Amino acid sequence: MKLLHSSSPTTCAARPRTSLRWRWLLAGAVIIAALLLSACGGGKEETAGNGSPAKNVPGVTDTEIKLGTHFALSQTPAAAYAPIIFGMRAYFDYINDQGGVNGRKITFIIGDDHYNPPDSVEVVRKLVEQDNVFAIVGGLGEACHSAVYKYLEDRGVPDLFITAGLLKWSEPVAKTRFAGSVDFVTEGRMLGKYVVENYPGKKLGLLLQNDEMGSDSEKGLNMALEGSDIQIVAKEHYEAINFDATAQTQRLRNAGAEVIMAFAIPPQAASLVKTARETLSWDVPILVSGIDVSEIFIDLAGAVNAEGIVSIVMGHQIYETDQPGIQKHIEIMQKYGGGTAPSNFTLYGNAMGELTVEGLKRAGRDLTRESLVDAIESIRGWYCSGCVVPVSFSPTDHRPLEIEMYNRVEDGKWVAFGDLVSFESTPE
Repeated sequence: MKLLHSSSPTTCAARPRTSLRWRWLLAGAVIIAALLLSACGGGKEETAGNGSPAKNVPGVTDTEIKLGTHFALSQTPAAAYAPIIFGMRAYFDYINDQGGVNGRKITFIIGDDHYNPPDSVEVVRKLVEQDNVFAIVGGLGEACHSAVYKYLEDRGVPDLFITAGLLKWSEPVAKTRFAGSVDFVTEGRMLGKYVVENYPGKKLGLLLQNDEMGSDSEKGLNMALEGSDIQIVAKEHYEAINFDATAQTQRLRNAGAEVIMAFAIPPQAASLVKTARETLSWDVPILVSGIDVSEIFIDLAGAVNAEGIVSIVMGHQIYETDQPGIQKHIEIMQKYGGGTAPSNFTLYGNAMGELTVEGLKRAGRDLTRESLVDAIESIRGWYCSGCVVPVSFSPTDHRPLEIEMYNRVEDGKWVAFGDLVSFESTPE
């Protein structure tokens, strides 16, 4: 944004004569008044003639909005999630071809942090301090974003739609930070509700990631199980870098578990399923985290092994090609995806791109970081093109999704079933 200065010459015609001494006194008074006004912040923000802010807003010019993200693109299995960010980028390119947002085109800078927290710190500092981005959007990973979220908060940088489910992103509320997916506590409540209603009196075994993801999920589960006759007979933990859950699965069976709940990412959840079905010939009911609702999980576990496994879902699946939103996303990826095939991951990225653009549109032409945050907090009951549940925010609720549906694997695909289940804390 260019800073505008008044350069119109003043005229001396018909000006009354004043002594030189009084002119200097008058000039001094004006300067002192201006300095006091500036120090107190009492002046109104100047605006350009086109309605855009005259002050220097980081990452914003008359024609551009600069956004950034940290994401794993290489050197790690987490790079399998890279299509998420490519889906978001494709949507931004599509919007740019429509003229941008309120007359500005989006420049999207993707920093590869290799799913390594120290690299996340380096990437984000460069985006903020050198690239001068307006906001960070869709940063990936619990550990990686944990390394940078306080820095972004302290700098006042909008931290939008984090691609990770920890409750701490949204509780307590930080003015500039918004979650981007269902938090693990809500997810634990949702899956626990299913167990209580469908497996009364059964013995439950848990597979938990040995970090905040696991503890948040267990907290939500315990909320759902309170007062029920479900008994947790075993809890097995795994480290995120260890993909083999064979030993944990065997111990869960030995403990007498009659239902299994895996709050786990795809490699470990798939390992549990494959071990149960192929190694142990154990036809135990299994529920998995919503993070596993992807083609990758089914491929790793095997479609036959995954049949009947239950999870939660917030959007349509990429193979629901009768849905107009899915059709449009496929068109966008074909034109702007750079060769990335449409998938549930790109569809999620598309949804986060749509949500970002919705916030920018609502913020209007006079775009500041404060106006963007206020605009996002105004979103109520909004649906992305591929959503099956609404997105709502408020000044006291920065969680986008607290309404879900159940889904399960049927004939090698995730299929939604049942009614919407709501834990929504923001009224429409």
